[in-house]
Amino acid sequence: MQTSVILFFSGVFVLLSMVVGIIAGWHINDVVYSLVQKKEEGFTHPEMYDEDGIWINEELLSVKFVNEEEEDDYY
Repeated sequence: MQTSVILFFSGVFVLLSMVVGIIAGWHINDVVYSLVQKKEEGFTHPEMYDEDGIWINEELLSVKFVNEEEEDDYY
């Protein structure tokens, strides 16, 4: 084969590979984004509801446990 024919088919193969890669990447990005969006919308912790299943819309308290052993190490 002549060098020009090899260069032509190599160039066409590279361009087609880029086009297929861009289209596949775009599609995969849309699929992943929709899955993440659904997961964020549908997931809530059960402790955020009262006993009747209604969303608690007030300030909630948090508790932090500190190991006393860690405090003794600083002295």
